[in-house]
Amino acid sequence: MAERSVEEILSSYEDANRVSSWAKSGVAHSLQAGIVSGRSSRVLAPKAYITRAEAAKLTHELMKKSGLF
Repeated sequence: MAERSVEEILSSYEDANRVSSWAKSGVAHSLQAGIVSGRSSRVLAPKAYITRAEAAKLTHELMKKSGLF
Protein backbone atom coordinates (compact mmCIF):
# COMPACT_ATOMS: atom_id res chain seq x y z
CA MET A 1 0.00 0.00 0.00
CA ALA A 2 1.50 3.26 -1.04
CA GLU A 3 -0.42 5.96 0.81
CA ARG A 4 -2.18 4.38 3.79
CA SER A 5 -1.49 1.19 5.70
CA VAL A 6 -3.87 -1.76 5.72
CA GLU A 7 -4.72 -1.01 9.36
CA GLU A 8 -5.52 2.64 8.58
CA ILE A 9 -7.84 1.72 5.72
CA LEU A 10 -9.70 -0.93 7.71
CA SER A 11 -9.88 1.11 10.93
CA SER A 12 -12.83 3.19 9.69
CA TYR A 13 -15.02 0.06 9.63
CA GLU A 14 -16.67 -1.11 12.85
CA ASP A 15 -16.35 -4.78 11.92
CA ALA A 16 -12.82 -4.73 10.50
CA ASN A 17 -11.75 -7.14 13.24
CA ARG A 18 -13.96 -9.78 11.56
CA VAL A 19 -11.87 -9.74 8.36
CA SER A 20 -9.71 -12.88 8.31
CA SER A 21 -6.01 -12.15 8.71
CA TRP A 22 -5.18 -13.71 5.32
CA ALA A 23 -7.73 -11.40 3.60
CA LYS A 24 -6.91 -8.05 5.23
CA SER A 25 -4.45 -6.88 2.60
CA GLY A 26 -6.74 -7.85 -0.28
CA VAL A 27 -9.76 -6.21 1.32
CA ALA A 28 -7.79 -3.01 1.97
CA HIS A 29 -6.44 -2.91 -1.60
CA SER A 30 -9.94 -3.49 -3.00
CA LEU A 31 -11.36 -0.71 -0.83
CA GLN A 32 -8.58 1.70 -1.80
CA ALA A 33 -9.00 0.88 -5.50
CA GLY A 34 -12.75 1.47 -5.32
CA ILE A 35 -13.65 -2.06 -6.36
CA VAL A 36 -15.60 -2.69 -3.15
CA SER A 37 -17.09 -0.24 -0.68
CA GLY A 38 -18.61 -2.29 2.12
CA ARG A 39 -22.26 -2.54 3.09
CA SER A 40 -22.17 1.03 4.41
CA SER A 41 -19.57 3.65 5.22
CA ARG A 42 -18.96 1.95 8.58
CA VAL A 43 -19.69 -1.75 7.91
CA LEU A 44 -17.86 -4.25 5.72
CA ALA A 45 -19.82 -7.37 6.68
CA PRO A 46 -16.87 -9.66 5.82
CA LYS A 47 -18.63 -12.83 6.96
CA ALA A 48 -21.94 -12.12 5.19
CA TYR A 49 -23.04 -13.76 1.97
CA ILE A 50 -22.66 -11.58 -1.10
CA THR A 51 -25.86 -10.65 -2.92
CA ARG A 52 -26.39 -10.94 -6.66
CA ALA A 53 -26.45 -7.13 -6.91
CA GLU A 54 -23.17 -6.85 -4.99
CA ALA A 55 -21.54 -9.45 -7.25
CA ALA A 56 -22.70 -7.53 -10.33
CA LYS A 57 -21.38 -4.23 -8.91
CA LEU A 58 -18.05 -5.83 -7.97
CA THR A 59 -17.67 -7.33 -11.46
CA HIS A 60 -18.58 -4.00 -13.09
CA GLU A 61 -16.05 -2.05 -10.97
CA LEU A 62 -13.32 -4.63 -11.55
CA MET A 63 -13.86 -4.53 -15.31
CA LYS A 64 -13.96 -0.71 -15.29
CA LYS A 65 -10.72 -0.45 -13.28
CA SER A 66 -9.09 -3.02 -15.59
CA GLY A 67 -10.02 -1.04 -18.70
CA LEU A 68 -12.24 -3.83 -20.02
CA PHE A 69 -15.47 -1.87 -19.80
